[in-house]
Amino acid sequence: MKKIIGLLGLAFIMILCSCDDNSENDFEQTITASTSIPNETISIYDINNAKIGEIERYGILVLTDDSIIYNKIPTGSVDSITEMDYYRYIFETNENIKLGTVKNWSYEAKYDTTVIGNSLYMMVTTGEISDIENRTLHLYKVDLISNTMSVIFSEEGGFPYNTMTAVGNKLLMVRIIPTGGSELEEYNTETNERKILKKFDFDDKANTGEAIRQITSDENTISLLRLKIESDGKLWLYLDVYDHDMSFLRSVDVSTISSNSTDSPESELRQGVSNFVIANDYIYYANFSITRFLGKIENDSLRSIMDVNPEFEMSSESVKSKSSGLFYQSFGKDNDLYLLNYTDGTLRKTTFNGDDERYYFINISRNTNDNLLITMKYKDPKTGEELVPKLYYVNLSDLEFS
Repeated sequence: MKKIIGLLGLAFIMILCSCDDNSENDFEQTITASTSIPNETISIYDINNAKIGEIERYGILVLTDDSIIYNKIPTGSVDSITEMDYYRYIFETNENIKLGTVKNWSYEAKYDTTVIGNSLYMMVTTGEISDIENRTLHLYKVDLISNTMSVIFSEEGGFPYNTMTAVGNKLLMVRIIPTGGSELEEYNTETNERKILKKFDFDDKANTGEAIRQITSDENTISLLRLKIESDGKLWLYLDVYDHDMSFLRSVDVSTISSNSTDSPESELRQGVSNFVIANDYIYYANFSITRFLGKIENDSLRSIMDVNPEFEMSSESVKSKSSGLFYQSFGKDNDLYLLNYTDGTLRKTTFNGDDERYYFINISRNTNDNLLITMKYKDPKTGEELVPKLYYVNLSDLEFS
């Protein structure tokens, strides 16, 4: 029954965490049908629709400054995933280099994959993902110089949907504790030292206490999203801001973040958070349910910049941009893109289409060189007709924002 989770497991996932936010492929990483699970061969094109490469992959892709890190089922197609190969595609040489294999693979939290220097860090779960007694969470390191991967540490029963961010040469990780509560742990990538910076208590049985939902950082600050539930069932979502030495700066009540997304805003506040960025008081929030928010913190309250819907996403960044945020409308017929300047708040818009205007965005990744990897697909909702999926590798400067 591996990878096939019952309704109770699904409810657990949707309330506490859920799967990746940007593609149905990551949902398939956790829950699959009884039919065969295949890889997908997908070609890469430039801005002029010229083919520049090809990969055979399974699931979401991670963009680095010169390559794509991707998964691949070793046998091409299986009834149940038992191991997963990891590869690196180099743009300059068109090489596909095997990095390693994870046996008993179950899930990878690609939404928080992080690059520090010449290393990429990712959280991978092995075993039965819905069974705390039979799963193990691993922090993997991919060495982008030697093209190898190794386990930094493993945690039996670890929560598959932990989050992390980079602060200098340190990796800050929010870890859900199997016995209850959560911890903020620091891993020094140079010395390999680990230490607990903060701990938050939560009583699972009483459903009261505090829990960290996400973490992000910028040049000067570290921001935690903290959920607080009291004994009477009332709950709040706070943004706690610290400097890089973890000295407390301020706390902002952001409980209104889900007020316009649903008739049950409190249920939305309970959800795990897939994407969370703070930059110069501009904030983007996306949970594993339907709430999306783009706005700014002013006078310790939230101001929306634009109305967004559940398909409004931010480009994934393994190294967070210091200058701007790129957003897109997934599964939309207009293929809208938005660029938010973190300095002056300017929000500009453009569109991008493949060689067939029926293609729509599935996922967009961005690297520090402002190169974009755009995944595009199309399926007719009535007939089921599909176009061959495509990847576009273009630079932000190739797009005309206005």
